[in-house]
Amino acid sequence: MTKGIKKLNTLLFSVILCLAFTVMAYAEKTVKYSNDLTVTPIRIFFAILVIVLFIVSEIAFEKIREKRVAKRNEKYGKTKEE
Repeated sequence: MTKGIKKLNTLLFSVILCLAFTVMAYAEKTVKYSNDLTVTPIRIFFAILVIVLFIVSEIAFEKIREKRVAKRNEKYGKTKEE
C-alpha cells in the first residue's frame, strides 16, 4: 500500500512540476508570438489531464479505503470471536 501511495505522490509531484515549468516558460519576457492557434489545444489538454488525474485519484483512494475497511472489519471480527 505504501508503494502505491509513493508512486501516486511521485506522479502528482511530476505533473505539478511540469505545470510549474510550463507556467515559467510562458512568463518569460521575450518576443511574444500570437497564441491564437495554440490556446485551445493547450486548454483541452490540461482539461483532459485534470479529469484523468481526478478519476485515477478517486479510484486509488477508493481501493485504499476498501483495504482499510476490510482490515478494520477483520480486526474487530477476531476480537469478537475471542
